[in-house]
Amino acid sequence: MRPRPLLKVWVSLCVLGLLVGLMLGRLVNPPHDGPAQILAIEAAADGLMLTLNAQPAVRAGHLEGALALQIDANGTAQQGQLRIGDAPLRWKLEPQGGGMLLTLLSTRTLQGAWDSAEVEGRWHLNVRVRPE
Repeated sequence: MRPRPLLKVWVSLCVLGLLVGLMLGRLVNPPHDGPAQILAIEAAADGLMLTLNAQPAVRAGHLEGALALQIDANGTAQQGQLRIGDAPLRWKLEPQGGGMLLTLLSTRTLQGAWDSAEVEGRWHLNVRVRPE
């Protein structure tokens, strides 16, 4: 029995359509490499500047006078100190719940703001704090 040529054409078109669809999907939505990585932390005049390889999601809150930022990124645990005006400030970066928790603690209650911007392929997350 001879195979039908029309069946071969339909199967070939289906396979070709699947392959073209997969290629277009890769071009439109490239594979995600996972969460952002924290590459460096630097002290700034009014807070901290974190350098990351991708834009992270950031959530903030106050914990008993301290400012806490939950950053959806991976990194290594770090800590340090700096001064904001005349007030000392301690910061600590530690892994927590699939991300990193940045805690800023001072002798006074802190108010904070943050923004991020892309500079030369890297994301800079600027955390500005001021005592109340």
